[in-house]
Amino acid sequence: MASAELCSQLPAELAGPLARTPALLAVIALPHLLYAFVWTRPHAWKRMFGSRSVDAFASAGYAGKLLQFAAVFIWMWAGQSAGLCPTRFPPLYLLLPALALGCWGQALNMGVYATLGTAGVYYGSRLGRNVPWVTGWPFTATPHPQYVGSAASVWASGMVAVGCGLAPPLATFGIAVYWSAMYALSAVIEHYL
Repeated sequence: MASAELCSQLPAELAGPLARTPALLAVIALPHLLYAFVWTRPHAWKRMFGSRSVDAFASAGYAGKLLQFAAVFIWMWAGQSAGLCPTRFPPLYLLLPALALGCWGQALNMGVYATLGTAGVYYGSRLGRNVPWVTGWPFTATPHPQYVGSAASVWASGMVAVGCGLAPPLATFGIAVYWSAMYALSAVIEHYL
């Protein structure tokens, strides 16, 4: 049986299908499919989970994020000969914008959670909870601040991964575009449906 060391490429027999980009893209889409289902069919979700609908959705959302991070981790580990060990320090022209994007993105995400709470973030208003409408920050910074913040964090992470030699630039760019499009699609669904 093959062993896995973080500073060497993950052997294909251990990586499985998640080492391939199409599988990664499918895993990235999964939470967004769940968001679309719950947003457009909240009564079906409530029938399944009753008074625990928001908590069940939050748990599923956390599990989806964990699965996404695990898939990215495996994809990066399997895709580079140096595994997950940085081969260089990221150049400042990548590091500084990545830090700015990452800090801004996380500030937006934390702001959304702080102002809306779990019930607001996880569609409580659609699932029978009383969630007050918020018009202050971070909703004054950008429409759909949670999705914008998440997309900014994806780009920041990708820039650092490429800068450290942990991920191939072109594939990472494509994945960041795709992941951002998933967030944009979720925002469109919430806005228009």
